[in-house]
Amino acid sequence: MEIALELGAQVEAGELPEPAWLVTPVGSGGTTAGLALGLRLAGLRTRVLGVVVNDTLRLDSRALLALARRSAALLRARGADVTGAVPGPDAVRVETAWLGDGYAHPTAAGDRTLALASARTGLTLERTYTAKAFAALLELDARGGLAGGPVVFLQTHGPR
Repeated sequence: MEIALELGAQVEAGELPEPAWLVTPVGSGGTTAGLALGLRLAGLRTRVLGVVVNDTLRLDSRALLALARRSAALLRARGADVTGAVPGPDAVRVETAWLGDGYAHPTAAGDRTLALASARTGLTLERTYTAKAFAALLELDARGGLAGGPVVFLQTHGPR
């Protein structure tokens, strides 16, 4: 959630335009749910695109939004004002086409993207999480699937 609040502060300060999308891998769903809630708390309309890399949990949009709502309820119970911050049904989009054979199984698209990102930008990706998510970002963007404004990729460095 802190990442979303930091992004909101940067947008408010005029350091960058409000992103249309924030792309992240989805391993357990916690990061995606926290981002969806945090972006609304920050006053942003940015949508989260979660690229599923784990085939052992239910990680569809509905499950991730339910997790965000439970997080908001917990914050509310602890005295936080989260009025108007609960993400709506369009706040999270989930993609599963880049999972491959399952969790921790590399994909050809991920491996190509890992090499490309390293060679062109020096960006270090890893095969289980970030290479798959960045591969999805590049392909979806090339197809026009991330229209509406700037896109931010959250480099999580895997399961940390």
